[in-house]
Amino acid sequence: MDTNTTYLIDRCSRKDPKAQMKLYELYAKRLYIACFRVLGNVAEAEEAMQDAFLKIFTRINQYDREKNFEVWMHRIAVNTAIDYVRRQMPLMEELNDNLSEDAAEDCTGEEDEISYSVAKIKEGIQHLAPGYRLILTLYLFEGYDMEEISLILHLKPSTVRTQYMRAKNRLMNLIKE
Repeated sequence: MDTNTTYLIDRCSRKDPKAQMKLYELYAKRLYIACFRVLGNVAEAEEAMQDAFLKIFTRINQYDREKNFEVWMHRIAVNTAIDYVRRQMPLMEELNDNLSEDAAEDCTGEEDEISYSVAKIKEGIQHLAPGYRLILTLYLFEGYDMEEISLILHLKPSTVRTQYMRAKNRLMNLIKE
């Protein structure tokens, strides 16, 4: 970590408003993008990003200096965005384990035959239901595995896998249209 960031963290831990503003200016865009990926809505992403910064500033004394500061902030932003999704709607109902096997069988290799543009994929993701968008975003963009997602969303791993497969199939159908 560079000395400027270390200095800002020290000043923010003393509740220095100028240092907080400088830290905000340095990282707002990155955290906004992380929130937007999860929420898919400009206004909600901005609000989640603001809430994430409030959490960052109130918890900055809990930051472990041995860890990467940007990763720590990013995790707070993603978790804040996930909380927004949870408040908006019940995500998904639990499914029995047999359904996940059926969903895997429904998924054929046809996605390998189709090439997609990044813009079309991003547009398609924005048209998915919030629960599907959340699981795809956490898995594909944020790098969480199925077990971690199940812990975050308080769902069975089999439910997460099934919802992921459904979301992927739905996304492919949206892209084809």
